[in-house]
Amino acid sequence: MRNKIVLIGAVAVIAYVVGTRTPRVQMKSRESVGHQLVRLWNDPRARKRRHKAAKKAAAAAQKRAEKTFRELRK
Repeated sequence: MRNKIVLIGAVAVIAYVVGTRTPRVQMKSRESVGHQLVRLWNDPRARKRRHKAAKKAAAAAQKRAEKTFRELRK
């Protein structure tokens, strides 16, 4: 029981440290929420992540479709 409590405590400390070190988006004080969303949407890093995720999803869908068609032909 004591080991579980120590483990839970260690995980909580690690989560806290990692959470405090994550980079935060800098937002201007008078900027509207809509403008912030547009700025974040057009961010080059976010655009790269979206394209990478879309390619990954398309590849997974294609793979699943091929597997399904092979199963139907059996």
